[in-house]
Amino acid sequence: MKKNPYARLQPKTREPYTVIYLVRHANPDYRLEKKLGDRLMPLSKEGKLQASFLAKRLLKLDLDTVYASSLARAQETASIFANRRKKRPIIIDERLDEIDWKNWHRVKYFRTSEERRKQYLPNYHVLDKQLDKMQARTRRFLAEVLAEHRGQRVALFCHGNIIKTFLTGIMNADVLGFLSLEIYQASISKLVIDGDGYVKIAYINDINHLPNPPLEDIFITLVS
Repeated sequence: MKKNPYARLQPKTREPYTVIYLVRHANPDYRLEKKLGDRLMPLSKEGKLQASFLAKRLLKLDLDTVYASSLARAQETASIFANRRKKRPIIIDERLDEIDWKNWHRVKYFRTSEERRKQYLPNYHVLDKQLDKMQARTRRFLAEVLAEHRGQRVALFCHGNIIKTFLTGIMNADVLGFLSLEIYQASISKLVIDGDGYVKIAYINDINHLPNPPLEDIFITLVS
């Protein structure tokens, strides 16, 4: 039997394994955004149904700890799960709040050369530095969660852009990688961290628990 030629390069993983689920909130009622503001916008009727299916899926994961952002749509999504779970309360953490990308612009994948970036996106380096800072914050947050909940299964109910920041930070991707990702509402992305702090992305955007795929334009977050 031939030996694995990459065996020497592979890190020796160690227990305990910490599992972190990045959960995007369900569909909010955008009709109320102007009246209530972004922070207080509740779930729509469809969103509550999505959150119910999501909760049913999460109950099977035997979660130890649940975090949520301070925004209403994330807390409501988490509460629908927590009310069925009947364990410790949700931990609210503002570091999971959505990131404001209103000044970001559309970036085409085929404009990836440095010259074309300067031509079509003059402030590319500024945006990339902003993303670097956000990624550093999410890395610190993950490190804190790991230190506090080592060996546990933790759910973070948050938002699309902050989830993209977590993922691109792990992958060391730049602003182009960030804008090329779309995170579906009520989706689950799974991270696994071993005892030495090695991180693996197990999967992204799992929506198998939803009877219908989210009815949204996947390009919505790419538009300035």
